[in-house]
Amino acid sequence: MIGVILAAGRGTRMRPYSNAVNKEMVLVGKYPVIEYIVRALTGSGVRKIIIVVSEGKSQISNYFQDGSDFGASIAYVYQNFRNGEGTAKAVQAVEEWVSGSFIMVYGDSFFYPTGFFKEMVGKYGENGEDALLAVYPMREFKEYGLVKTSGGRVLDILEKVDEERAGETMVDGYYPVNSGPMIFSEEVFSYIRRVEPSPSGEYWITDAIRLMARERRVTAYFIPGDVFWRDIGRMSARLEAERFILEKEGGETLTVRDS
Repeated sequence: MIGVILAAGRGTRMRPYSNAVNKEMVLVGKYPVIEYIVRALTGSGVRKIIIVVSEGKSQISNYFQDGSDFGASIAYVYQNFRNGEGTAKAVQAVEEWVSGSFIMVYGDSFFYPTGFFKEMVGKYGENGEDALLAVYPMREFKEYGLVKTSGGRVLDILEKVDEERAGETMVDGYYPVNSGPMIFSEEVFSYIRRVEPSPSGEYWITDAIRLMARERRVTAYFIPGDVFWRDIGRMSARLEAERFILEKEGGETLTVRDS
């Protein structure tokens, strides 16, 4: 299975900070957030990785080079914004380089620990699905897309909904948030081509998943409750992740000293 990391976004929510540092290269603890993703993929047996970049993202390729220092073979695919912006167009950029199923992760997502990646890769295909969508259980739902499921099957992804509609998605008292990662068969590319631009003019992979869920099997993978996740594209979330990892590392250090 090939890994695809989306890292072409402009990082507008983190400006002016992202004018100097690519948002995927922002440090969380000792490492750039994207490095946690690369190591999560290699730890799950994914050794071939494509990172989708855009203009001004040379910090990423300069850091990882060919990936050999990270136990992977890393290639870079350029997303030309003249062909359309958004996550659907970013995924479409790798179409000619992908054969078979692939796991897609947002380059600004921070997960800890990441052992569930291996479990998710192992589960893909068990139910004959064309897509396996990871969802993260949260007590609050604002600012996030919610995944509506039934018996583990994805029915829809809801954006900017009120509390009543959000309540319809709850599973075991939690809101299932669309966080990624996602595993797709090659069929996803045919649905991406059917995606219409959003009011902002961007093309979203969530819209391709909606179309896919109507005609094919899309399954939800529920991320274990002990996993910490934040979307680092938000400055407040980056600070929360930084606080988490520093406390985590501090706790581990104390344990070692006590022994």
